[in-house]
Amino acid sequence: MESHNTIKELLDEAVCALGESGIERARLEAEILLGFVLDYNRVELHCRYDENVHPFYAESFWRLIKRRRLHEPIEYLVEKVSFYGEEFYISHGALIPRPETEILIDKALEIITQKGCKNIVEIGVGSGAISIMLSFLKKDSTLCLHASDISPEALFNAYVNKIKFNAKNLELHHSSYLDFNTKLRLKFDVLIANPPYIKNGEKLPKSLGFEPKKALYAGEVGDEMLLHIIDLAFLHKIPYALCEMGYNQRESIKAHLEKIPHKSLEFYKDLAGLDRGFVISF
Repeated sequence: MESHNTIKELLDEAVCALGESGIERARLEAEILLGFVLDYNRVELHCRYDENVHPFYAESFWRLIKRRRLHEPIEYLVEKVSFYGEEFYISHGALIPRPETEILIDKALEIITQKGCKNIVEIGVGSGAISIMLSFLKKDSTLCLHASDISPEALFNAYVNKIKFNAKNLELHHSSYLDFNTKLRLKFDVLIANPPYIKNGEKLPKSLGFEPKKALYAGEVGDEMLLHIIDLAFLHKIPYALCEMGYNQRESIKAHLEKIPHKSLEFYKDLAGLDRGFVISF
């Protein structure tokens, strides 16, 4: 049995449906989703506009369109996300990596290269994008990476990406913060984190409602986890700490560090010119 719908007809209907739900890139996203279902790239879709689509694939496509109309992130629908020029696996339970986090990787690479750092730890590994990219970009080095997360779903994402990118020098730990190191007693040169930094109850866009709340909300103020990570870096005598942060958290970070001996504190901005992270040298 064949569908009466051609690729072009399905796309045209889906574009209207997505547009009605306020999806800005309706045509592009419809093509991405149908291409995902049919295993065609966008050029192949255009070349096969008049091809009939089997009802099974048409139904699968419409299920994805319905989910997207509710503003579920397209990355979860196709289970992949582009990050630092590579394609990562992503699914529910892990925060979708954002382009601004690529700056955190650049900052980390700079310190690792300039200071000859070998032992890296990441708190809150999520999908694994940060640690795995460091492993991937420094594949000829003797880098040793450890990363923790309290979420089994996030660790599943990280494990899939670890295998995909052959990151043999990365150890994953189901652990809060650095608790896994209580017995191991490893020494680290660099601590990296992109922790939750949104205050409880803050209203977020619809799409963020599909992402794990424990990867977004940090407490009554929003900087609680950041300040704790700074404390941990100091207590564990880790020479460098790099964190992503909220655009309005610069002053609280500065105030906190007035109470902690450190050599330097540098803030960096994202592409929109907003404060996005900091680098501390102890």
